[in-house]
Amino acid sequence: MLLLFVAVLVSAIAVSYSAHWNRQLLNTLYGELNERDKAQAEWGRLILEQSTWTAASRIENLASEQLKMRVPSADEVRMVAP
Repeated sequence: MLLLFVAVLVSAIAVSYSAHWNRQLLNTLYGELNERDKAQAEWGRLILEQSTWTAASRIENLASEQLKMRVPSADEVRMVAP
């Protein structure tokens, strides 16, 4: 009888531990999923920022304003033969 009581007690403790461990793993999983969602949102913002910084009109404006570059006239263009 004592052996049966000990077996039931050990089984109850094992079930309790298993449920607790399962809750901890689920909390960890949800935390990681939340972190993944934040990283994906940040990635989207960075892609948008990159496309803004590399827009052709922006580069052309910076080249003309800051570097004083301009499109050469036709007589300034030299054709180079291979």
